[in-house]
Amino acid sequence: MRLFFAVIILATTTLLANAQVTIKPGDKIIHYDWIKSSHDFYRNRIMDTTGKLTYDYIMEDFTVIDQVSKRITFARYRQAPAGSFSTDTSVTDLFLKPIRMHEVRYQRDVTIDMTFGDTQASVQTVKKGVSTVKNYAVKNGYFEDNMIEYIFGYLELKKRVTYTLDNFNAPIASDPFQIEYVFDDVWNIAPEHELYCTVLHFTHGGTSGYIWIDKSTHLMVKTLANFKNGSYVLTKI
Repeated sequence: MRLFFAVIILATTTLLANAQVTIKPGDKIIHYDWIKSSHDFYRNRIMDTTGKLTYDYIMEDFTVIDQVSKRITFARYRQAPAGSFSTDTSVTDLFLKPIRMHEVRYQRDVTIDMTFGDTQASVQTVKKGVSTVKNYAVKNGYFEDNMIEYIFGYLELKKRVTYTLDNFNAPIASDPFQIEYVFDDVWNIAPEHELYCTVLHFTHGGTSGYIWIDKSTHLMVKTLANFKNGSYVLTKI
């Protein structure tokens, strides 16, 4: 009998250690009451494999909630490399289901307009006045690449569980994120001022790293990541 219970306990522990959950727009695991309109700035430093700094730029981010139209807008502006400007704006419903993404790369004279349905995403690209349209078959319950990293702080996650979020990213369509709540951290950022963070480990294609989430604001405050050609550090300023 003791052996039987030992086997059951071992099997349960193994199952919990490898538990996996898929998160979709509208799931209860997302705290929609944590989503607030905000205006934030992030510094992004990108290094090559030798550690040499190749890019260093500021991103200006907006989150705007419109209860009348029942829409959330995630907008971002950056200058990278110096003198080359780009903006992208993602629109979702109040449950983070993607509706539209619009991106402009000014110096390249490129505009990208995406529209999203339950099982199809349509991407229109206009480059130097020439328009092309491509449609992608998708599975219901996906997020969109330009807004997905905004929302990690709105998730109520358990440790020892791997969470998967399907993510639309042209031209490969499905480009999922996997995240895991790995530990808590405390930063002494000023005298008598401590910042309590949830730390997530993530993988996304060939990129992996760690994300620090401020427990009080639910905003991302830092990301450390490695990819094939180098690494990057993203910090809230």
